[in-house]
Amino acid sequence: MNTELYIKTIRNECAFLEQEGYIFSQLENNIYYAKETDTEGFRISFSWVEYGDKFNTQGVSARKRFNIVEQEIQKVIGGELKNYYTIHKSPSIDLIPEGLDFTENGKNICFVSNTVNDIKLFGEFVLNFYKSEVISFYNQYQNFIDAAKSYEKLEREKISTLILNTGTDIFYRELVIKNKSKAKDENDFVNMVVNELEPMKTNSTFSKILENFKLLQNNLRSN
Repeated sequence: MNTELYIKTIRNECAFLEQEGYIFSQLENNIYYAKETDTEGFRISFSWVEYGDKFNTQGVSARKRFNIVEQEIQKVIGGELKNYYTIHKSPSIDLIPEGLDFTENGKNICFVSNTVNDIKLFGEFVLNFYKSEVISFYNQYQNFIDAAKSYEKLEREKISTLILNTGTDIFYRELVIKNKSKAKDENDFVNMVVNELEPMKTNSTFSKILENFKLLQNNLRSN
């Protein structure tokens, strides 16, 4: 197994996504299937790590972007809108076909691929994920307000099971969701975040998060 064969086989086995209107792209060791509308974006993605002739494929996820949320964050952070997403879904371990070797670390499932047949089984897994979970996930959250209502019902420790957190931006996402859905506790949320971050602003990372958060809040107030 080499990189060229790996990518070719992945694309062959996941061709159903292109038939569904998704566009294939590869960036370094990441594979993306994405499609866009004027108001939303959808992405099914995963990545791989090479160990000689062995490929570990991991990080399978489905994401959806609501432009009404992500365009506000983009104004503060910059970058391309196509790389912003609001909510996400990870696959269930029950969808893994028999014979496909994997390890599980928390929510991340890693698949070991040494042969073309391994990748065919992985393609079957992606198909199972798409048919059994992704379509219903996208249908459940057809509208921004549907996602906002589900978000408001989640306990704090479970927010990231729905709202995408790429490391430092979940507070931004939550703020915009609350603002756009006219949540009654928006000000309470702002105070909670500021009180949490203020004592840590001597750290450059937290200082930047706080700065961006306050800028985002000011932008939303002026809209």
